[in-house]
Amino acid sequence: MGRIEKIGAVALLLALATGPGRAQNFGWSLQRKHITLVRKLPPTGHIDGNSFSVTVTGAGSDVTADLEAQIISLLVSNDGRLRSADAKEKPDAIIKARITTLQPPTLLAKTQQGLELGKKGAVQNQQVHEWTAMITVSFEAQDVRKNRGIAADTITAKFDREYMVVPPTARPTIGTLIGSHLPKMPLGGGNGTDNAEEREPTPQELRDRLIKYTALQIASRLVQTSEPVNIFLARGAGLDDADTLLEKQQYARALESLDTMTPFAQPDADAYRLYNLGVANEALGYQAEDVLKARKYLQEASIDYGKAIDAKPTEKMFLEPQNRIETALAHYKVLSEQQSRDQAADKAAQTNAAQNAMTNDDVIQMVQAKLDQANIIDTIQHSTAKFDLSAKGQISLAKAGVNGQIITAMKAKARGQ
Repeated sequence: MGRIEKIGAVALLLALATGPGRAQNFGWSLQRKHITLVRKLPPTGHIDGNSFSVTVTGAGSDVTADLEAQIISLLVSNDGRLRSADAKEKPDAIIKARITTLQPPTLLAKTQQGLELGKKGAVQNQQVHEWTAMITVSFEAQDVRKNRGIAADTITAKFDREYMVVPPTARPTIGTLIGSHLPKMPLGGGNGTDNAEEREPTPQELRDRLIKYTALQIASRLVQTSEPVNIFLARGAGLDDADTLLEKQQYARALESLDTMTPFAQPDADAYRLYNLGVANEALGYQAEDVLKARKYLQEASIDYGKAIDAKPTEKMFLEPQNRIETALAHYKVLSEQQSRDQAADKAAQTNAAQNAMTNDDVIQMVQAKLDQANIIDTIQHSTAKFDLSAKGQISLAKAGVNGQIITAMKAKARGQ
């Protein structure tokens, strides 16, 4: 293919990629947009002491050792008061994990139909690599000093993604033309950084990625973690304005834009609008200060991602966000339940305090029982009180023999409360 043909082909591809009528999808690897959200997950459990130990079993020594090291590193880096216990000391908390399923990185080579821009514009097959891997780990954390459970759960990490294979000796394809004849464009919405998730991983990189993800899920149950998450944006006709708002972190406006626009006629096209709705709700969930509000946004995101999967089950880019949201929702469900229990306990304590509050009659009975003044005033100062200190109330107190110093102490208590 000559230089003019290459330039023309590139111009055609860019026109197709940026024109108003292009289809909804995630775009070519070079053109994909993503935003980075900071997922802050409050822990569902808490290590009261300072030292802990971690033990991982159930797989080869290299995997268990790496998972142990990752868990220790994340706990220490996210909570400055924690440290890994020495071998000879008794830790304040014990964390035990068992790997129950381990599917090592597996490569499946597939063939798909692809377009090659040769002299005749012939359609040729395109080689695709599909990488899969999975790990499932059950863990529990115990407070040694109090002999109670801190947290327990089962973590499953899955990876399933396809990568286009472009042999170095192959004739120029769409992918190689764009990569070879255009300046390198920044990924992730213009942040200028290379995104490791865009290129095909090595088996070792994929193994390490799964181990790190699993360790993060365990650590997030015990300490507050902040995890940067790269989230790809669906592109295409009708979605660009919302994408721009998402990139500018104007998540509420993006949500309104996507929610009020007319759904696309074809379900597999509208799936991408639903997916971006999920992204907007997820972003708002991570920003929310209130636990209940965060849970509401994340629930909406889960619904949106689920609808996108139903509309186009063949789009694998929809699967990872759904798994990520389920993990976050599990955290916020536990937290909201804890919050409800705490609120109920506080209300019960307030009701009990009100029912047992000290009244004028109690003071009168203490005076008539000839308790000394110092004891009466001390009791007033250290009790919950519900005094009637109106003019009539004070007259009744005086008639019952309550002196001015005690009445003054009652007023001070009432003002203090």
